[in-house]
Amino acid sequence: MRSNISVSLTCRCGSCDHEMAALDLEELAHTQLDDSTHLLHGVIHANGYGHLLRINGRESGSKTLMGCDLMEFWDRLCKVLHVRKVSVMDVSKKYGMEYRLIHGVATGRSWYGNWGYEFGAGSFAHTAETYQSALKTLSAKPLSPLHSSRGQELGTQLEKTVALYTFLSPRRLETLHDLFSFIFKLLEDTHGHGEKNQTELLPQCRWRETDIARAEDAVVKILCAVNKLQWVTQRALQRATFRSVGSIELLDYCLKRLGNRRVADGSIITVRCNSKTNSVEYRLEPAAASDVASPAQCRCRPSRENLIRDLRLLYDTLLNPAKMQLESPRRLAATILDCKQFVKHYDRAKDVANPNPLALHVWCHVELVDRPKDYVRPPPELLILPLHATVADLKYEATKAFKEAYLILQSFRAVQVVVDGEVAHDDMLVNFLLGSDDLIRVEGRLGDGCVFEQFRMERGTETWTVDCACGSKDDDGERMLTCDSCGVWKHTRCSGISDFDEVPAKFICGSCSQKPKYRVRGKKTDKYVAPGMTCQYNVASSNSGKGKGKYVTLIT
Repeated sequence: MRSNISVSLTCRCGSCDHEMAALDLEELAHTQLDDSTHLLHGVIHANGYGHLLRINGRESGSKTLMGCDLMEFWDRLCKVLHVRKVSVMDVSKKYGMEYRLIHGVATGRSWYGNWGYEFGAGSFAHTAETYQSALKTLSAKPLSPLHSSRGQELGTQLEKTVALYTFLSPRRLETLHDLFSFIFKLLEDTHGHGEKNQTELLPQCRWRETDIARAEDAVVKILCAVNKLQWVTQRALQRATFRSVGSIELLDYCLKRLGNRRVADGSIITVRCNSKTNSVEYRLEPAAASDVASPAQCRCRPSRENLIRDLRLLYDTLLNPAKMQLESPRRLAATILDCKQFVKHYDRAKDVANPNPLALHVWCHVELVDRPKDYVRPPPELLILPLHATVADLKYEATKAFKEAYLILQSFRAVQVVVDGEVAHDDMLVNFLLGSDDLIRVEGRLGDGCVFEQFRMERGTETWTVDCACGSKDDDGERMLTCDSCGVWKHTRCSGISDFDEVPAKFICGSCSQKPKYRVRGKKTDKYVAPGMTCQYNVASSNSGKGKGKYVTLIT
């Protein structure tokens, strides 16, 4: 189904009757994108290709709608408009962190992957394989080096934070993926999700009831032995009762279900999460007979503010490549951050799965006659024609389709259809010309007096020569500079220039600087000449009057 959207060179505002040219509209679009109060910006071209440019959910603009709500609306809109493909540049931040990195480790995909967006292109020559490999390897990094041995004090804040969530988790946290996905689950619960499954959070019991009762009695004795209203940490209870219980796992299981438990003297075991020390603490409190514990109160949970604070700490110490000490995780995290372009294909197998039996589905490739050498043809358009459509009908629909899709093709006219090198007559049926791929090549011309303009591609129309040490052969949107000797473009980062440093006024790439230089000798002369410079020998009298001598003039 084709949209009836038409493209015009000018448009008139309905409210102020002001006429705007196409260039004004383009500038207006860029100005509007800078308005952070707008909730969503997207562009859908008449040929079915679109770009998701901006989303401002509850954290960055909206008072009521979340980012998920806006994405659901955008996804439904794309389906209604029969969009073919949508790209997005994932540069979103959340809680002050690069969200594509932290969400990738927690879930195995970008946040946009929840709606079917896949890897599109990577900077610095990264491919889908290198992206997935980096994501998988970093997510599988073990947490064991961060666990302190039993009986040792937790020294760093990182160790305390990891120990806290290891204790709170119903399942054993072994990798970075386990840790971050569990914290994401706790953050979702703070929005009211998952409260019905509170009892499912406890690990599956694999101990006898007698062993559980013995472990719980040992914990209660310790709490009764200390002063009333004095908080005791979970780790202190483990050390004090381990010898009599003999199992850390059994102790953890009992401690996780002791919250609001009534003991023999009528007191209740109260549990809290200390946000200052990142530890779970217990104490006995007197309770009235009317006190009834709800299932939600039986679980000890950090507040949303503490969850976000701990998430930032874990991100900075375990994922942020700018603060990592080890080379391997830093390289993996940098690879994930270098992959920002994601794409969703709405038309994959859509037309193939449910073809209209009463219509022809023709993919039309258009080529301009007398095109320049650097001409790049537009992508094919899908034409839906009647079963009895002729070549004349095909040319008419192709002319209409490409005029609607591209502003620079307003004067375009399909001239002829070429099949196997031969021109098809206008009265021939299109059905007899189709091959296995349903692809037909149409040649066309622009109107008289029209100046050809190059198609604007996603990555620009500049004909740069890119050959970077990372392997990139294309302008990937990252910062680059050109060598003043060979004219080849390189990434500044790959050339040893930080993204925070200014680009030098003169730059010679590594390849040119390593080329051999030629030695030029003259009387009392010993100079090196770089490639690209010529030498001119001259004979002249010296100023000292001692006769003639040679001097060398270097000509660039």
